[in-house]
Amino acid sequence: MSDPDPHRPPPDLDSDSRMKAAAVAPVDDLPAGALRLLVQELRVHQIELEMQNEELRITQAALDATREHYFNLYDMAPVAYCTVNAKGLIQQVNHFAAKLLCTEREYLVDMPLARFIAPEDQDHFYRQCRMNLAVGEHRSCEMRLVGREGEHIWVEMGATAALDEGGTPLLRIVLVDITMRRQAEQMREKQEASEAERRAMSRFLSAASHDLRQPTHAMGLLIDQLKQLPGTPQSHVLVSRLDASVRTLEHMLNALLDLSRLGSDSVQVQVTAVPFARLVEQVRPLFPGEGIRSGVRLKFRPSHVWLNTDLAMLQRVMHNLVGNALRFTPQGTVLVACRPTKNGTHARIEVRDSGIGIAPEHLPYIFDEFFQADNPERDRSKGLGLGLSIARRTCDLLGHPLTVQSAPGWGSCFSVTIPLAPPQPALAEEPPVHAWDLTQEPLVGLQALIIEDDAMASDALFDLLKTWKSIPHAAEGIETARTLVARGLVPDYIVSDHRLRGNENGIDAILSLRELTGRNIPACLITGDMDKAVAERARSLGIALLYKPARPAALRELVLSIITPR
Repeated sequence: MSDPDPHRPPPDLDSDSRMKAAAVAPVDDLPAGALRLLVQELRVHQIELEMQNEELRITQAALDATREHYFNLYDMAPVAYCTVNAKGLIQQVNHFAAKLLCTEREYLVDMPLARFIAPEDQDHFYRQCRMNLAVGEHRSCEMRLVGREGEHIWVEMGATAALDEGGTPLLRIVLVDITMRRQAEQMREKQEASEAERRAMSRFLSAASHDLRQPTHAMGLLIDQLKQLPGTPQSHVLVSRLDASVRTLEHMLNALLDLSRLGSDSVQVQVTAVPFARLVEQVRPLFPGEGIRSGVRLKFRPSHVWLNTDLAMLQRVMHNLVGNALRFTPQGTVLVACRPTKNGTHARIEVRDSGIGIAPEHLPYIFDEFFQADNPERDRSKGLGLGLSIARRTCDLLGHPLTVQSAPGWGSCFSVTIPLAPPQPALAEEPPVHAWDLTQEPLVGLQALIIEDDAMASDALFDLLKTWKSIPHAAEGIETARTLVARGLVPDYIVSDHRLRGNENGIDAILSLRELTGRNIPACLITGDMDKAVAERARSLGIALLYKPARPAALRELVLSIITPR
């Protein structure tokens, strides 16, 4: 059998077969056509390899970009990341962690993380790390780092256990700065504690105001009865001195309680439009007969201006300023005037006197508590030195600047600047109070119900009403009063203390009796509680209000104003 023709083309093999054949057969033995085909196939494979290489290069570039992106995210994240080995040594750390730990990044590797933790939290840190490595779950806790200046930096540490490339355990730790949050929490806690203290102080002052005024209230009622009894000239002198001492005690007590209330932030400012004329109406009666007793004229200059202010608080300011002016004006005039300022947005109330004046070295201190330039012997008849301090604090609460100008021998001028208010429509005038003829003793034979839980005050009030020829009946609280009415008592008027035993109060007692009898019984409330809410509620229910310590004459006038003539 003859050999095949060497010039005849080989069978039609596939590409791989041809490649294998080419790899086995010597190149020189291949025919030209096969060589051309082989070269063509090699070029195709070269192109495919180049394309695959390009795809791999693009994929690698994408992986490198992704890795760099995530590294940048890790490295530049605004959260501190670090990796710690089982011994607690830092292996990796990002820029924010280096900043949080107040150390250059290159120096942190192989440094113990515990070195930056506050000593009091290090045991907690080690326990958390051991638990993380043992359990393998993500855990978090709060602890303090120590800053460059020794300050504490609160962080929330979250740790997750992992293994490195060699299978060695490590912790991936996230540190979140929560210092501001902790400071805000501490501030909120302080505010809540301060608010609780303020409420407690308010409750204390309310109770103290009632309890401290109770004895002076009873003493005033008893002294008034002593004045009505026959006695020797010497006994009358003693009673007068006792009366003066009690009045001084009342003034001191009122000043101290007012100052305490202002300092406790328990006073709520209620600004309304108030005509200056109404302020004068309330201040003028507070100084009856001052001019006659001291030889001083007290004048109020009329004005039609309206003011944006709290009337009750401004009245207290004016009471202190006018009283101070009268005290230090032996002879002359005290003038109270109100005029708009030049800019037309405010008014200035001035209390001018022609008294002894104030030395320049004393002016910076006249609004300090207990400061009295002319009273080194601490004569209580000259006051406590609290009036101007109360006036200044009250003006600060109102936002009304209080200033003074004075010179020795030329008198003084105290000024209060207040925003103007637009004039309001005229209110309907209240009907005039019935003018009682005291010679006919209108209280004679009236059934009077006293509601008072303090035995001393109740007895003093009981005896006082007897001197008015009324028929008094005493009750300690609501149930006792209702029992008296159920047994047939028909009270013509009620005089009640506000703060009774337990949670009872005088307003509820009066309302209960009105409901029981079906009559709007005339009633007055005597209280040492200066809370405005009490006054507003009493006023809205048609209950007259008198603050302790109440003078008998003021109480009689109030009772006469609420009862209906028989």
